[in-house]
Amino acid sequence: MSMLGKTFLARLSHNIAIAKMTEGGIPSSDSFGGVSVIMCGNFHQFPPVAVGASEPLYVPGNAQRDSTLSQVGRAIYEEFQTVVTLKQQIRVTDEVWRDFLRHLRMGRVQQHHLEMLRTLVLTNPSVTPPDFTSPPWAHACLVTPRHAVRQEWNHAAVYKQAHVTPGVVFECTAEDSIRGQPLSLVERYAFATRGSKGQHTGGGRKSDYQGRRHNNDLPDTIEISLGMLVMVTQNVETDLDITNGARGAIVDIVLHADEPPMTPIDGVVRLNYLDWTHVLYPWNLSAKAIASVTRRPKGRMPRAPSNGVNSQ
Repeated sequence: MSMLGKTFLARLSHNIAIAKMTEGGIPSSDSFGGVSVIMCGNFHQFPPVAVGASEPLYVPGNAQRDSTLSQVGRAIYEEFQTVVTLKQQIRVTDEVWRDFLRHLRMGRVQQHHLEMLRTLVLTNPSVTPPDFTSPPWAHACLVTPRHAVRQEWNHAAVYKQAHVTPGVVFECTAEDSIRGQPLSLVERYAFATRGSKGQHTGGGRKSDYQGRRHNNDLPDTIEISLGMLVMVTQNVETDLDITNGARGAIVDIVLHADEPPMTPIDGVVRLNYLDWTHVLYPWNLSAKAIASVTRRPKGRMPRAPSNGVNSQ
């Protein structure tokens, strides 16, 4: 609930009320159409993004400043009178780290907590760095708020995995088209230079961001290799827990039947066809997912190509 804004909550309540309407009736005046609602989460997480500073639910309403929907959302939030505080921590199992998080939450970090944090800084000369080539560090997730850094890390990880396996890196280039037809030279140039023109606001270039959004953030090329670790960013099969955030490893790659014999150049094979399939072995499968995987040839997970639309 930390990322829900007042306006969003008001619209959500209105839409649910419409969905609960009877034929020929009118929406209920009760919030959420009279449906019982349980909100989960806490306000120590990130607030709503891309909205005003007064949009978080915990900010008191202001009749002169807030929109009508925002005021309605705040009123709906105030209808929640029963609060249950969960005290059992499931996600974090390390007692030292859990103790630190508990004190951090209350703003009561102690000196020994700071000393513990300093032991985790790799540039600390008094700390022996871990061996990143052996478990569990070999499979550790790297987290960064910077999009460009993430791309560089992913690129380096693919080539590192190809070197360790050893193997090759398969490079697949996106196929751009308009109404099903390949792009002309002029259209390819216009597409390649999208984002280099357009509006500038506040000294920052807004058009690059808009270009990525119109294209659904799909990259121009993707690189894969056997053994590489991947994370699912879309709900592929929710019934099998192959959902956003699931992680696994690519254990096989099946190329298009018409793909010519591989001729690696500097360890890279550039594919001619988009229609290829990778065999993903997910980690932490549920019993239902394991049963499904065993029924598929070699545990093959479905891979649907993604499409991006750039409307001008």
